[in-house]
Amino acid sequence: MASKAISTIGKYAAKKIGNKTFDKAIQKISEPYERLKRKAFGIKPLNVGERETIKCLQNPHNSSSYCKSVGNTVRKTYHKTGKYK
Repeated sequence: MASKAISTIGKYAAKKIGNKTFDKAIQKISEPYERLKRKAFGIKPLNVGERETIKCLQNPHNSSSYCKSVGNTVRKTYHKTGKYK
């Protein structure tokens, strides 16, 4: 019963404040649990290059070799300057 009420409130809140803001709120709430799950399974967080490679691969027009080069470039830049992009 409680989960149904929460989902109803969540749907109403999503309509009221916009899906993007609602998604960000959900992400913030679930972030500590995701960290705990990763820690429990020994999964290390992604580095800068891996994150950029994954973002690049989400575009179906990009090839895997291109995305790898994008990730490597970002990783090297971050390593040299300490700045992300």
